[in-house]
Amino acid sequence: MFNKLKSLKIFQSDTSMMQLVRTYIVGAINLMIGLTLTYLFQFFVLTFIEFPLRTYVTNVLAFLIGVIISYYLSRRIIFKFSFFGGKLKEFLNFSYTNLISLFAPNLIWFIINFINDTLQKDELWFLVITILINGAILPIKYLIYKFFVFKDSL
Repeated sequence: MFNKLKSLKIFQSDTSMMQLVRTYIVGAINLMIGLTLTYLFQFFVLTFIEFPLRTYVTNVLAFLIGVIISYYLSRRIIFKFSFFGGKLKEFLNFSYTNLISLFAPNLIWFIINFINDTLQKDELWFLVITILINGAILPIKYLIYKFFVFKDSL
């Protein structure tokens, strides 16, 4: 099955459009991993921490784990590099870029907390808002990856 997926045009072509599409694929994988981690932290692991601090701590922990996974997936799937060929500088630039994924959701949740502080406590609304936030920042991150993070490897 993996070989059939690799043979699809989306994984063969290296145009910017196909890389952007693959960015959304990696983003979806990262989102599933991140949402799983976030859900576990928010509603099971960190229940001893009061809201809204729990939401912020949850986002930080999910970010730290997610950025490592995302780096390797981005190298391999989006840009078709080897998993382990990157340099420390590249990983650090990737990590700095992904701070967008840490600060944007926390900033948006901070604003939402002023408007309606019950949304972050509701599992469905928490999921929907998190998906919308992450989907909106993916094109920005792709451009930064392409022209800043992975430019030396291209």
